[in-house]
Amino acid sequence: MLVVDLDGEPLAPLRALEEILLCLGTWEDDDRRDPGTDTEPLRLPPPLADRIALAAVQQLLSALTPTQSRGPGCGRLLAPDGRYEHAPMTALTLPAADIDLLSATAAALGHPRLDADIADVVDAHAEPLAGGCRPAGRTDLVSLLARLAGLLDLAHTDDTRLLTARLRATPPGTDCVLSDAEEAAHARTADRMNHIWAHGSGIDRYLY
Repeated sequence: MLVVDLDGEPLAPLRALEEILLCLGTWEDDDRRDPGTDTEPLRLPPPLADRIALAAVQQLLSALTPTQSRGPGCGRLLAPDGRYEHAPMTALTLPAADIDLLSATAAALGHPRLDADIADVVDAHAEPLAGGCRPAGRTDLVSLLARLAGLLDLAHTDDTRLLTARLRATPPGTDCVLSDAEEAAHARTADRMNHIWAHGSGIDRYLY
């Protein structure tokens, strides 16, 4: 798949989710070691239970982190003739199962009947993601996670296959100058990504 360098934006909700799942995993372990006689044990819905979602999230974080906030020595993605520079893209292979688990985790955390204690943990970890005047909450985090899953599960097209082949053929650390056909493919692919991640806001290119 193609991953755009969004200056770390996709990593923030994943890191918040990792903290949530670590907390839930600790609760689950504590209940198993020392089940209370006067309280119901914590019952996590799939895929939150047994750290299944946590393993997938940690694998995604490990794979995606090097694609974000890339330094100047990593090679640029340039329009034909080097007229301007696009936001860097990386051709990355990710397990489909991890992306499916991310989507399922977002759905589980967004369920209207989610346990109140779990919802409180999600709200607490979502709050730092606020970018506007109002505090972020569970709905905001779930939306970000669902959009990220959609971005990582972008359907393959002739455009994405053309760009993937071009990026993989470019030696690491060197500039990749797109042809006219690849530039057109990039524009169409970036537009699809915009609609998923940024609701149409421009991530397709930036100019120097």
